[in-house]
Amino acid sequence: MGADLQEELSEIFSLEASEKIADKVCKKLMSMQKIPEFPTGSVPIADAAKIYGRDQDWVRAGIVQGWLPIGIATRAGEKITKLSQMNSVYGRINYYISPKKLWEDTGILWQKSN
Repeated sequence: MGADLQEELSEIFSLEASEKIADKVCKKLMSMQKIPEFPTGSVPIADAAKIYGRDQDWVRAGIVQGWLPIGIATRAGEKITKLSQMNSVYGRINYYISPKKLWEDTGILWQKSN
């Protein structure tokens, strides 16, 4: 075996070992984390917008385009994934924002207001 190949294999094994160590550390940290109890139902768009300090259209666009991983947008049971599909001529879009995903993304635990 050539020296270059042996050096590459050594680097691969080192990376593999590092990945296994990182995986174990992540799993240990996750198991130690206290996960709160989340309210049922969807977080209102207005509440999510306040949490992010943005307007409601920013939240809607982020959910539709997928760069804001906190929920889903649907119309008549079909997932909306493009801004061009947001045209109101085709009917109302329903947004579901997961309280858990919002917490995971922001660290803020949303509470329902009564």
